[in-house]
Amino acid sequence: MIVRCAEDKGWKVDADTKQSKGSTLFEFSQYTPAGQDFSFRATMKANHLDSLIIDMEEYHEGFDVDSEAYLWLDSNGHGKNGAPYRMRDVLDDMEEAEKMIETLLDAIKALEKKKKNQTWFCYIQVGYGKTIRQPTDNE
Repeated sequence: MIVRCAEDKGWKVDADTKQSKGSTLFEFSQYTPAGQDFSFRATMKANHLDSLIIDMEEYHEGFDVDSEAYLWLDSNGHGKNGAPYRMRDVLDDMEEAEKMIETLLDAIKALEKKKKNQTWFCYIQVGYGKTIRQPTDNE
């Protein structure tokens, strides 16, 4: 569900389920408009989608466009390691990376909202072949 959602938004996803205590480490990667192979990681604990959302929100809120752009500039303020030459172009690309994170986060949040809005039912057999529908938790 998470992988398909991210892939639908253009992300490549690697999921490592061999983490301790039932956690899953997701690595999301996608090329920015300027061609940077951009990636970040987020952890889902105990198969709870809300924990992944919280981790992604923390990454998004801590994403500093200026600091990220600075990493791709040489001592003269020009792009290095394949980054665009102009400082403004590097900054624009990092702003696009931030939007990419936000778009993915919104899509994952929509999954959680959809999950919470679903009502799950189980069918319980009650005497003489009667069956009733009983709502259950959706987790």
